[in-house]
Amino acid sequence: MHVVKVGGSILKGSEDLALIRNKIEACEKCIIVTSAMRNVTNNLIEAINTRNTGIIDTIFTRHMELMNNFYDKDSYFNLLAFKNDVLNNLLRPDTPENRDLILSYGEKMAVMVLYSYLKHHGLDVDYYIEPFIVTDDNFGDASCLYKYTEENLKNMEFKHKITIVPGFTGKTLSGKVTTLGRGGSDYTAVLLGRFLHCSVRLITDVPGIMTYDPKVFPDARTLPEVSIKEAIKMSYVGVKNFNYKTFSPAIDSDIEITIESLYEEGKTVITHNEIKTIKCIALTGTYGNKNMLVFIGHGLSEVDTSSQILNAIGKTHLYHLDDTSLSVIMDEDLEKNKRYLSEVPLWTK
Repeated sequence: MHVVKVGGSILKGSEDLALIRNKIEACEKCIIVTSAMRNVTNNLIEAINTRNTGIIDTIFTRHMELMNNFYDKDSYFNLLAFKNDVLNNLLRPDTPENRDLILSYGEKMAVMVLYSYLKHHGLDVDYYIEPFIVTDDNFGDASCLYKYTEENLKNMEFKHKITIVPGFTGKTLSGKVTTLGRGGSDYTAVLLGRFLHCSVRLITDVPGIMTYDPKVFPDARTLPEVSIKEAIKMSYVGVKNFNYKTFSPAIDSDIEITIESLYEEGKTVITHNEIKTIKCIALTGTYGNKNMLVFIGHGLSEVDTSSQILNAIGKTHLYHLDDTSLSVIMDEDLEKNKRYLSEVPLWTK
């Protein structure tokens, strides 16, 4: 068995669903963790803030228009029930607890769409619609309670070839719905991998962790291997919008995590081995309105290495330095600072 997380950025239409099916058809047995469809969480937040019920109608229509190609009666009535639940909850006071409850329906809707599609194409598929991760009561950014979640998973049966579960959401010990923070579906998948002792594949719209944002720099390339310690540091500085908790469940586990694209070849493997090479990530808009270069690697603790990088980049740009990362703020657009980026290959492998 292994865990496959499907990101919201690749849940847009029938073409994406077909590619997802191709990715998992060869799996002997897998659990799919799904995010909400693209922009649905943002739409739900807007609906909460504006009390605009028309937004909920639009979300429901979007899901139904996609499902019209592979209609499933039970899934349709589930979607309709979800829509009514959200509308009813919008009438309640805007508390952190109620906000999390409303936001959880984005993942529930995505579960039904993916289930209907795979069932329509003859796959042996089932789903769990309710959150199974037991969390603290920090609504909006809840963390897993390991002991209770592990016990909860022991009561879940994965009899089918494919089981779809919602990411991003959990429940407190008293049964209140929580959300795990933006990017929480990755965290969900890694938690499952830890407790079920199986590999994790995070499928997204780019081929792994890249040296630059490919939308800004066309020559960006994939880092083939990143250590777990480096991955945790990357999540804290905003690489790929990972939730800062994403990789923490893997620290004392031997599970294999890969990050790959739905659309092209290439992947990054998260390894438990120490890697001595220095990696550079060019981030955009991660520190206020400014941009940032982040150098990551175990070798940064060596004085000679960090000094060389600072001499090449300029000490006045230094934002943060520790034994695993060095962050540099750019005063202007990264594209206007080619001389800084020209130094990057000296330190990137």
